[in-house]
Amino acid sequence: MKIRDLVPTALGDAPADAIVKNARILDVFTGEIEHANIAIQGKRIAGIGDYTQAGRVIDAGGRIVLPGFIDAHVHIESSMLVPRQMARAVLSRGTTTLVADPHEIANVLGTAGVEYMIRSTEGIPLDVYIGVPSAVPATRFETSGATLGTDDMIGLVDRYPSRIIALGEVMNYPAVLGLDRELLTKIEILRSRHKRIDGHAPGLSGKRLNAYLCAFIRSDHECTTEAEALEKVRRGMHVFIREGSAARNLDALIGAVNERNHGSFSFCTDDRDPLEILDEGHIDHLVRRAIARGVDPVIAVRMATLNPARHFGLRSMGAVAPGYKADFLLVDDLEALSIHAVVKNGRVVAERGEMVAPIEGDLRDEPGALGSFRMPPLSVEALRIPARAGGTVRVIQFSEGSLITAAREVTPKVEAGAVVADPGRDLAKVIVADRHRGEHLSVGLIGGLGLARGAVATSVGHDAHNVCAAGVDDADMVLAAQTVAASGGGLAVVAGGEVIASLALPVAGLMSNLELYEVAARLRAIRAALRVCGTDREVFMTLSFVQLAVIPSLRLTDQGLVDVEAQRFVDLWAS
Repeated sequence: MKIRDLVPTALGDAPADAIVKNARILDVFTGEIEHANIAIQGKRIAGIGDYTQAGRVIDAGGRIVLPGFIDAHVHIESSMLVPRQMARAVLSRGTTTLVADPHEIANVLGTAGVEYMIRSTEGIPLDVYIGVPSAVPATRFETSGATLGTDDMIGLVDRYPSRIIALGEVMNYPAVLGLDRELLTKIEILRSRHKRIDGHAPGLSGKRLNAYLCAFIRSDHECTTEAEALEKVRRGMHVFIREGSAARNLDALIGAVNERNHGSFSFCTDDRDPLEILDEGHIDHLVRRAIARGVDPVIAVRMATLNPARHFGLRSMGAVAPGYKADFLLVDDLEALSIHAVVKNGRVVAERGEMVAPIEGDLRDEPGALGSFRMPPLSVEALRIPARAGGTVRVIQFSEGSLITAAREVTPKVEAGAVVADPGRDLAKVIVADRHRGEHLSVGLIGGLGLARGAVATSVGHDAHNVCAAGVDDADMVLAAQTVAASGGGLAVVAGGEVIASLALPVAGLMSNLELYEVAARLRAIRAALRVCGTDREVFMTLSFVQLAVIPSLRLTDQGLVDVEAQRFVDLWAS
């Protein structure tokens, strides 16, 4: 919108397209609440004051008006929803802007995947900004479906300069510290175009953190303790407090936020499934939780609005003020944060948690499937681990609420000369199968899933998204993996030789082509099936991180077991 279109309305010389009357506006700049009307012209706020002339009137009814929420770091693909269905889920919860890193689909489809995410979100009533992926492939330890090189990145930034606002999370911090030429070139390309460099540095401290920051990386969403968050803030980083489905860090970190430093904190979900968005919320849930933990409501709202907008240079977002985008929420109570309505681009799009406006965009015919599968031969024999007398094996040990794994060494259970799962000690077998070339298959052991019978499989596996299956029965594991492959990707739960629940994800093996509530219904069925298998844990979200060889300490890719800290493959047998 041009300045000349806003000024007459702001002066009161021309009627507004719409006004919001009877509003109590939270000023995120001062922390005050102002009783006033809001004049809207097009998609912008023209003014705040005693405006009365307008074509449409929105009666706030004395409710509090807050800026629309911003998710500072999210992977849309991890919702298992195509972007428009993700928009439907989060808009109703007050999120009007996402900063999305599409490195999941990029690792499967390369530039075509990134362009799909951009094109499928053009023109929809949700602002989706992109961090162009820095890690495709994520590491040298896995088989990825694509490579995103420096020439590809230049092309993407040149084609979509207003949509790409950052370099996606620089996960491979050992490569930064080791002065990897290609990664540093990617950073320099985005820095020269004045884009943010997004970080990912779990546990990095001291001189290693200093060195990482010398690469102009200014954010992190991997903190797990207050001390870690505060060290990074002291060194100039902006910390995104994450509360996703697998990694839940808000309770551990929120105590680090105070009146002096809160400008260096924002909220993000990273990876959050649609059931939790529908049942608990999105960024609104994090704001509510922060307030319940004692954070001043004004500070909590700033962390969801003004702070991420300023960090990413989104100059027209994050506040209810003249010239800013007309993206805001009407809430009944600031602490309970009950959202009465959501206004996006000057129009009401949601009321009482339900969408009242269509999610339409520029791309008319969204593809219902993308990508292909090439799997290595799967059989019970291929999963066999021959026993060794007196030997111990390495186990990938997960704990709830954390992505960091422990590397355990145990004496395995052996039957008929082979290592088998041991549900009595919460030990399952796990495999990762290369689905891009069909060349590699690796087998290991995993703890922390809680499976007592059956098996599960998923094609969602950060970041290469090879097929991962885990279980206590080898035949069920094979069937689960084959079910996923036959669907073009997805989730499957198998018990006693039968598929008892599944969800196809034919869009790059990552996203469903079904609508939001159908996906939610199938995920509820999968949760019920997991209980049949003896567990109520977030098994699929946990399995999606088994392959991520950039988070300590032990991971399994299609090529083998990886010691992340040592950056090398290790044998399953420790002794």
